[in-house]
Amino acid sequence: DEDEEDDDEELDEEDDDEDEEDDDEELDEEDDDEDEEDDDEELDEEDDDPEEEEEDEPDEEDDGNETDDEGDDDETDDSSSVETAKGVRKYHLDDFQIIKTVGTGTFGRVCLCRDRVSEKYCAMKLLAMTDVIRLKQTEHVKNERNILREIRHPFVISLEWSTKDDCCLYMIFEYVCGGELFTYLRNAGRFNSQTSNFYAAEIVSALEYLHSLQIVYRDLKPENLLINRDGHLKITDFGFAKKLRDRTWTLCGTPEYLAPEIIQSKGHNKAVDWWALGVLIYEMLVGYPPFYDENPFGIYEKILSGKIEWPRHMDPIAKDLVKKLLTNDRTKRLGNMKNGADDVKRHRWFKNLNWNDVYNKKLKPPIIPEVASDGDTSNFDDYPEKDWKPARAVDQRDLQLFNDF
Repeated sequence: DEDEEDDDEELDEEDDDEDEEDDDEELDEEDDDEDEEDDDEELDEEDDDPEEEEEDEPDEEDDGNETDDEGDDDETDDSSSVETAKGVRKYHLDDFQIIKTVGTGTFGRVCLCRDRVSEKYCAMKLLAMTDVIRLKQTEHVKNERNILREIRHPFVISLEWSTKDDCCLYMIFEYVCGGELFTYLRNAGRFNSQTSNFYAAEIVSALEYLHSLQIVYRDLKPENLLINRDGHLKITDFGFAKKLRDRTWTLCGTPEYLAPEIIQSKGHNKAVDWWALGVLIYEMLVGYPPFYDENPFGIYEKILSGKIEWPRHMDPIAKDLVKKLLTNDRTKRLGNMKNGADDVKRHRWFKNLNWNDVYNKKLKPPIIPEVASDGDTSNFDDYPEKDWKPARAVDQRDLQLFNDF
């Protein structure tokens, strides 16, 4: 019955005849009932009048970023109180001993550090305020912190504390010592269907949770997926995440993973995360992304063309899911229709999964990282510490931009 239900839900008729079994599985009823299905199933009809709607383009700095914690941390020093399992604790920057840089970014770095009080290892993200302001990333950084304070999920990185001084912003996270999924994928060349299915399921669970809170992630890629010591995923780097009322217009993300509506500046919503999932599943199964070129504009052209090469070794059922996720018309994209994430979870590629077991981490991970201790950094690249210069202090006017940090 599940297969029959899946067949009834398929909306995309492929013109390619390369796999006869795909042709046998797909019903071509959409032409007969297209208007009726659009009325019943489509979440958003924004493509009907994109020009008209763009005139009402929302203010980028005020698009669904309200939080009810404004003003909680308006302290002039770098300490604040946080409720822990053992009661309320007052954190201070001096509590954390920086050990080693484990990651770098455009305007900061991530360091392994040790909490001198609890003796636990954690990750500290340091962002130079001068660079954040210069690169016009103030709202993105504040969004990241506000969103991370709100969310708790087994497959999403946990923010423990945040603060600032007169030159930097600091965020303290749990330390995920297994390294990036990107590293394991490159070392393996490509993953088999079972391994890819495991990681895709954990991502679906996390996206469903984020979308239920009206949060769009917008930066799904192997580099932003960490593998914990137990072999389960943690989604990290929420710098592009945003809480949405309706749609947003910011061009952000990694070129290979951008949905067509982002490239075309039509305004986008949570559907972009389902597109990125399709790109990720393809990359895990094939070893490289479906749209690639030497320069970003070449990538954009390929994305908009919708033409994808399908290797013969690819699991045909996984291929069917990827096709439904990489649908250029977002109103027909799996995950963005009436049933939301349930349409993705009910696809045949996931039919043997118990989604409660996925959430509760009861599935056996395909990869267990080699880790000697909780503070092991061997799964991350080495970075020369001498390259880091002290950040310059900002003036009071710029410091006020981060009053609530």
